Amino acid sequence: MKPQDPQAERITFGVELETTIPALSGVTIGGYHNGSTVRVGAINGTSQHLTAPTFNGNHWKAERDGSIRANSGRLACEFVSPILQGGDGVSHLIEFVEWANAIGANVNGSCGVHITVGVASIIGTDDPQAISEYGRKLAHIARWHAMALYGQTGTGRHLNRFSHTLGEDVGTLVRQMERNSNPTRKSEAARQCGRGMINFQKLFTHGVIEFRVFAGTLNRHKLLHHLATVLGLCRRAAEVECLGSFGKNKSQAKRTATAKDALRFLWDYLGWTGSKRPVALGLVGPLHSEFKHYRKIADRMCRRFDSRFPYANL
Repeated sequence: MKPQDPQAERITFGVELETTIPALSGVTIGGYHNGSTVRVGAINGTSQHLTAPTFNGNHWKAERDGSIRANSGRLACEFVSPILQGGDGVSHLIEFVEWANAIGANVNGSCGVHITVGVASIIGTDDPQAISEYGRKLAHIARWHAMALYGQTGTGRHLNRFSHTLGEDVGTLVRQMERNSNPTRKSEAARQCGRGMINFQKLFTHGVIEFRVFAGTLNRHKLLHHLATVLGLCRRAAEVECLGSFGKNKSQAKRTATAKDALRFLWDYLGWTGSKRPVALGLVGPLHSEFKHYRKIADRMCRRFDSRFPYANL
């Protein structure tokens, strides 16, 4: 496999894991956007406490989310990470997921995984115009690869109103965002994009973009592929110089006719396979060393998606 992507080490990211946890887990759940610090949890079915991992001394938060359904004896809980970065951040995510599984956390169809990236850490500036241009590029690229993004979940995430596809209106709005010089109007255009598979609403207020496309999971390999996809697309968008239309061209449409084919197109586009790129874009630490393992589950999920949604045509 091609070398790791050293520039991806600079990218800051955060992860939100929507889960349900045992009512007796010992985890205190705070309010929505007002989470409680996650320090310990009881190993599932026991009274033995297990200390939650931290990243550079920073704790995860546990907060309520009204969109999560929980059965009797369980509580809805969204785990929100501190700001993570590089290969060490990826390793920490794996460690936290192992902890969450140990205390009995699980997911159901109401859960999602959200990954937020800091734009300045990708493009090296917080200039509003540079951010606008980058946001538009990422919107185009994500729409071209929507089939692979949804396909790797193996679920009907594209049918969820919290993670819907990017419509033509978003293409118009990101173009307005790029061409308008007024900061207030830029921010308003970003807000109007809504909360679909990618959320641009905090692009100018917080300097971040949120990927909402992924279904809930606490599977290590699924999470690694999701995160690798996000970081890879973010790095690819930073390299794009000539931007195509918001819709797919004929070649892109042919290569993304099925989720299985779209996944291979994505890997080639990001340089994880093939010979088009000198490095594997976005892949650092475990994202690079474990690719041969997590690619298998992504392929399996895409085949499942194709069998469940043969007419998705994303």
